[in-house]
Amino acid sequence: MASFELVQADGDEMPRFKFNLSVVTALTLMVAPATSYADTVYQAVPDQAQIEQQTIEAAESALGETESLATAISFAFDYLTTFVSEAHPPDFLIHAEMKATTERLDGVRSILLINTDGSLMHDAFSYPAPNINLGERDYVQNALNQSGLVFGKAVIGQTSGVPFVPVSSQKPAMSAVLTAIVDPRKMREPLNWCGGSCGGALLTNRGEVITSSPPNAPIAPEVIETILAAEQNTGTFEYERPNFKALVAFRKSERFPVIVYTSHAVTPDGVLATQ
Repeated sequence: MASFELVQADGDEMPRFKFNLSVVTALTLMVAPATSYADTVYQAVPDQAQIEQQTIEAAESALGETESLATAISFAFDYLTTFVSEAHPPDFLIHAEMKATTERLDGVRSILLINTDGSLMHDAFSYPAPNINLGERDYVQNALNQSGLVFGKAVIGQTSGVPFVPVSSQKPAMSAVLTAIVDPRKMREPLNWCGGSCGGALLTNRGEVITSSPPNAPIAPEVIETILAAEQNTGTFEYERPNFKALVAFRKSERFPVIVYTSHAVTPDGVLATQ
C-alpha cells in the first residue's frame, strides 16, 4: 500500500503522515467535478528571472508606500509647526488640531510634541498629556542630533504598553520634537507581498530593523551588511546558507533615511521553494 512522508524544504524532518493513496484517490474522484483533459490548466513554475522580477517589483512597491506615508507625516509636522509657532494657540486648541491631524494619517495612532528637555508637552491621544519625560528615548535623541525625518526601531509605549514605530523630526521653531506613533502593522503591510516563501524588512539607514515580515523573523546579519556596503541605491543578490537560498532585492530611499529589502526563497535549482 503506497504512502509518502512530508519533509520540510530545508531538510528538517516534520511529523510523518501516511496516506492510503487508494482512499485519497477515491475521495478525490467523489468530490472533484468532472473535467476533460482539454479543460485542464497547468500553471507554469516561475523561473529564476521571473522570481527576481517579482522580488524587485515588491521592493519598489514597498519603498513607494513607505515614502508616501513618510511624506504625509512630514507635511503634517510642517503644518503643526506653523500652527503652533505662529498662531500661539491655547493648549486645548493645540491638542484638538494635533488630534484632527492624526486622524488624517492612515496608520498613525498619535502625535507627540516633546520639549527639547524631554518633557511631553502635548499628546494627540490624550488631554492633558501624561506628565512624563521621554528625553532618554532613542527616537528623541536621534531627532535632536539629525535633521529631517528620523525613523526609529519599534518600541513599547511608556504609558500605553503597546508597540509602535516612532517617526520623529526636530522643529527648532517650537524648540521641540514631533513624533508620529505609527502602528507597526501599517509599516509591515507592503512587506506582506506573497506567501510563506517571501519576506522583507524596513531598515534605518544604519541597518537597524524597523519592522519585518514575517514579524520578528530573524534576519541574517550578512544580508544587512551586504545592503549597507552596496554603493548603489538599488540592487539584487543571492543569499545562501546550508539547504537554503534566497533572492534579495533592496532599495535605499533617496528622500528619507530608510532602506527596504524583499526576499524570495528558492531551491538550489532556482525554482519556487514552495513547489
